[in-house]
Amino acid sequence: MPKYRKKIRAGDVYEVEEFYSPRTIGKKYERGRNENLTPEEQAKRNLNIARKKLTRLVNANFNGNDYFVLLTYDREMDAERAKTEAANFFKRLKRYRRKNGFSDLKYIAVVETEGRVHHHIVMNAFDGLSMKEAKEILQGIWGRGLVLLKQLKKNQPDNRLAGYITKENTKKGAKRWSGSRNLQKPKVEIERVKETKRKTPLRPPKGFKVIQSTEDFFEEIGWVRYMKAVREGGMDYGGYEKGELYEE
Repeated sequence: MPKYRKKIRAGDVYEVEEFYSPRTIGKKYERGRNENLTPEEQAKRNLNIARKKLTRLVNANFNGNDYFVLLTYDREMDAERAKTEAANFFKRLKRYRRKNGFSDLKYIAVVETEGRVHHHIVMNAFDGLSMKEAKEILQGIWGRGLVLLKQLKKNQPDNRLAGYITKENTKKGAKRWSGSRNLQKPKVEIERVKETKRKTPLRPPKGFKVIQSTEDFFEEIGWVRYMKAVREGGMDYGGYEKGELYEE
């Protein structure tokens, strides 16, 4: 069984996975370990994979100067109508940014239906504006309820963003989030690893600090090694736990 090493770079975060795979290179080996899973276990696995993808997408496109936004409604709203309202909001916001000389809008958005319908959005900042000014602009463009605004950067190495905005269950086959077309994808490199008697340690690039390192054994594919590192002074917007980002 061939051995591979996958390196993933997304913003300030570097990840490396080392694994054996009977499948063609480039296919997700995680998907091959679901034959004996219950529907609940499979759903949990799918959610964790989705959160990893979302975390990498956020890390590749946003930083501590950008925004985490909550849009609420001042009236009852169903999920389908909310999707239309959000699409129209992004159209108005794109026009505003272009008309006023700001960079093109980049965003990732989630519609949440627990309780009253609302939207969680990660978006790029209005360069040069204060948070108060940015909130006033977004409030005027939204016009459907309240706007709560936070900077992404928090005083912790992992601010649980991906876990928070994907905490709600999603129907099978449904998209967990939507995003602008100009989002950059994380850089992924996959290489075949030559077998040696001596185990080569997984090392981070210079200037990166390791925050997670694991070794797990799976009957189907053997040992899987994983390492995650963050650039010194950088941020990782991932995590799987629920976290209230609006609390001071």
